[in-house]
Amino acid sequence: MRISLACNWKLDLLKLLETEDSIKSVVHDLYGTYDLSFTGSGRPFLLMPHKDKYEIEHYINRVHDLNLKFTWLWNGSCLGYYKFNSEEQTKALKELDWLDDLGVEYLTVSDPYLARFAKIHHPKLKLKVSVIAEVNSLSRSLDWEKIIGSNGVLTLSIMLNRNFPLLKEIKKTVKCDIELLTNDCCLFECPFRFFHYTECSHASQTHDILEGYYNDWATIACQNQKCFNKEQVLISRWIQPSDLDKYIEIGIDYFKISGRRYGTKWLYRTLKAYSQKSYDGNLGEIFNGYSFVSDPLELAGAQFSEFTAKQEKMGGNPDDMGIMLSVPDFDAELRADKLNTFIEYFPFQGAKCNDNCGISCNYCHQKAEDAYFVPSKQNAESYRNYMLYLLNYLNSGDMFLPEEQRKNEKPINKIESDTYIGLPWIPKAKKFFEEAMLIVPMEMQKAAKKGIGYTAERTAERKGLSHVDQELITSIIIELVPQPFKHDVIDFLIEKNIDLSLFMSDDEIKYAKSLPYGTELMAQRAKEKGLVIENSNFIENEKKIEKNIEVKMNLNTKEEWEAYLTRFMKAYNELPDLASMLEPVAPLLFQYEITDRPEMNYWQRIEKNRMDWGMGEYSGPEVPKIIHRTDFETMKKVNSGESDPIQATMAGTYVVDGDPTKLMACAPLLPLNPKAHAKAMQQ
Repeated sequence: MRISLACNWKLDLLKLLETEDSIKSVVHDLYGTYDLSFTGSGRPFLLMPHKDKYEIEHYINRVHDLNLKFTWLWNGSCLGYYKFNSEEQTKALKELDWLDDLGVEYLTVSDPYLARFAKIHHPKLKLKVSVIAEVNSLSRSLDWEKIIGSNGVLTLSIMLNRNFPLLKEIKKTVKCDIELLTNDCCLFECPFRFFHYTECSHASQTHDILEGYYNDWATIACQNQKCFNKEQVLISRWIQPSDLDKYIEIGIDYFKISGRRYGTKWLYRTLKAYSQKSYDGNLGEIFNGYSFVSDPLELAGAQFSEFTAKQEKMGGNPDDMGIMLSVPDFDAELRADKLNTFIEYFPFQGAKCNDNCGISCNYCHQKAEDAYFVPSKQNAESYRNYMLYLLNYLNSGDMFLPEEQRKNEKPINKIESDTYIGLPWIPKAKKFFEEAMLIVPMEMQKAAKKGIGYTAERTAERKGLSHVDQELITSIIIELVPQPFKHDVIDFLIEKNIDLSLFMSDDEIKYAKSLPYGTELMAQRAKEKGLVIENSNFIENEKKIEKNIEVKMNLNTKEEWEAYLTRFMKAYNELPDLASMLEPVAPLLFQYEITDRPEMNYWQRIEKNRMDWGMGEYSGPEVPKIIHRTDFETMKKVNSGESDPIQATMAGTYVVDGDPTKLMACAPLLPLNPKAHAKAMQQ
């Protein structure tokens, strides 16, 4: 038996594998990918943790240290024209080179064109066919085998999991290995499935026009089917751990465990159950998609803050995070002890389900009466009401309306206090939280505070606590703070004399300290996008700026300031290599608002090969805009290079409003300020 395990990019998962040889011995590979990538994948970015290239390399190397293999996902179901675009193909080839250098063994694909593309350019990579490709027949299996070769792996459609005659026929006929997805709780012959995977693909692609924005209508519609019709849970095509031997007997080679969005505890519990071929408890605890929200910490631990910012950009009201994190717990149980003979007596060995299910056969309906148990009718009713509300909320377009204009009212008690769901905070914990959030740049603080605040109260509620204390909020900040600022947070906690060993393993602490600081990481990501970065003024934590430029500007009048800016912008446009830096971010507008001297306001408009400017408020053609807001003295120091705007933003003296992606792409421009200033002062 060989298990392919979902990768959540958490080092503690690898630590557990390292210490339990009996479980590690059945793990063949881990699989994962970027949150946003060239092809996209079967999960939207908002459910995935953000990991940069450096972190992924470190993790995959650790996987290989455990003598396990790694599978990289290239399994988006819809790329449109982009897969034929020469620029995107060049990026794809660089990614394949990188995977080859890392020693990645497998590439999962769902698009036949991309499969051939990878096989031509990197034949050493073995190919896996994704479950998204819906390989649901012998003829389709044979077609895919020709594409991937006999050393590849076919992950069959989950809808075949109980069709034993067809599974046997496919296994007997094809030469490549066969893999089955074990623990997905998708509806049988789900009407939303293809639509859902296509939307997830777009919501995890770097080139998608919506930049990953996505509302998970399909999952909510699916869950409404399951929570109102319990037989749908039994009809779903999961494989319970105790039935694995029946599949091994017919020669199935691999078993895939899904759950990339879950935490280590959930994944390890599921892996242990399948590796031991036994689970006696609630099967809902190991099935992916059994409930909409299993743990608010896991949901918010992905990128709900970024998602909220994207929703606001699309014209929506950014409170979906609170709506999603307010979903009541789903405590309906699927009892494994009532399903011991479920597969053994399955009618027609599963060969006629497409024809008979719910018409002439009610086998699963009857089993649901015995195996599906609701401990609390009140909790079940609360969950159903909330899921119906979510569906109506999306169907009616309420996410694009102010709260007072919405047609659907949230079926929970309104909160009158300054809490998120009504659970109080100890004052010390509240103060600690506010201080910690200063680490996050101003433009991200609102969303980050909302996500962490909601999660803290929901987690306290689930733990049976009467309040949020400092210990709880510390653990959640460590888990949820945006990844670029993880190292900054560690330093903050050390300054506050927090014992990190209470919340993190030694390995996790060591790794967090090895990460770049927030500003360094922003520069690194800009460089990875192909932008030129010279020696910049990014500040490492606890290091002082090297002040090579003495600021001598007594610009007290608007006329003096305008004359200086004229020289400054002329010098800026004369700098070599300027165009190579401007082109990736153009067109873009910087609007500078001087809080204590509004008559000094000015703007800069980035074009492909130059930068225009003017005094006052910009009134030209509409372009994407980033607002810079600070006092006059700070503005002069930013232009001279004495002050770094990113550090000033983190300190709260310089406020920047705009698209965070655009801000990051502008990082390489910062070193140009002191150069242009020096020339301007010489004129």
